[in-house]
Amino acid sequence: MLKFQSDGFTLIEILVVVVIVAILTVMGVQMISSGSVERNLQQHGRILQATMNYACDQATLQNIPYGVKFNQNSYAFSLFVNQQWQDVVSDNATFNKEFTDGSVFQLEIDGQSVVLSEEFAEVPSIVCDSSGELSDFKLIITDVTQKHRYLLKRVDFWKIEGEWLDEKQKS
Repeated sequence: MLKFQSDGFTLIEILVVVVIVAILTVMGVQMISSGSVERNLQQHGRILQATMNYACDQATLQNIPYGVKFNQNSYAFSLFVNQQWQDVVSDNATFNKEFTDGSVFQLEIDGQSVVLSEEFAEVPSIVCDSSGELSDFKLIITDVTQKHRYLLKRVDFWKIEGEWLDEKQKS
């Protein structure tokens, strides 16, 4: 009677395990990096939303309109003083921010799409007047691939909401 002795794994068994581990590792890295893109967009949106809320509070308290200027991948806050718009000068980096991760803006004011250039306009696109009322706007922050999109919009007199847009939605 023949007896086979099995003291270990064959080369084929080891290669199959290595291939399975490699595939699982690649899938895990892709899921983690995809999540970081979504986290970055959501963080950009939440910071901008909080800063706009703060600016509207300041507009009401100081009785001075505040505004937000946009270009393709950055924003800057301004205030209306002496009949002209002046940039907000602050050590706080949230008042002026440039996205270096490839995120870009798509802006709609009063239902009309706004073409954003590489430079800031003289007049802010979104204004919060001294009563706290915001311009009617929709702002979509998109990643480089255009697959992940985060929407900020005015939903009431002074209220801003943020939400995810899935790939099929085109609002």
